Amino acid sequence: MTLLLLFLLASLDGALCGCRTSTGRCPLIRKNIYYAKGVLRGVFAAQVVSGFSLICLLLVVAFTRNPQLLRADLVESARRMLFVFLPYAALVLANIALRIIPSTDLRSATSVFFLGPLTGIRPFVMIAGVVAGIWRAQLHQTVFLGLFVLALMLSVEFALNSYCNRLQQRQIHSLI
Repeated sequence: MTLLLLFLLASLDGALCGCRTSTGRCPLIRKNIYYAKGVLRGVFAAQVVSGFSLICLLLVVAFTRNPQLLRADLVESARRMLFVFLPYAALVLANIALRIIPSTDLRSATSVFFLGPLTGIRPFVMIAGVVAGIWRAQLHQTVFLGLFVLALMLSVEFALNSYCNRLQQRQIHSLI
């Protein structure tokens, strides 16, 4: 269950990264489809990272001397990570939910006072969550996997930004 929650949080993070990297890059008036594609692109990127992480996890478990101890250590590390990731995700989702209220002032306030700063601290929250998870890990494999997944998840937004930048350049050149 714990690993499933981490997977769902990674998917949510990917979706939000996809939306965030698409915002402000499209010259079209009706942007709903463009933003939906951005969200799906982010979810897809998170799935690729999650799939690659799962393959590495399975390989490490397959070649370890004590797979039961490793599984227990990984699950315990994942539980500790959730103590950091779940409150952060709840705060982000609560502020996104507030944007449903049709008030320009409220939407602006949530962007300026909450969503903007929460986006800014995202990498630090990810680092803090992984450090909280691996801090008391008993096995080096757990530490390695935690740091490996952290590096992959941090690279998602960078890769999406690079892709959206190239996409925007193509769109601009097609208009000129």
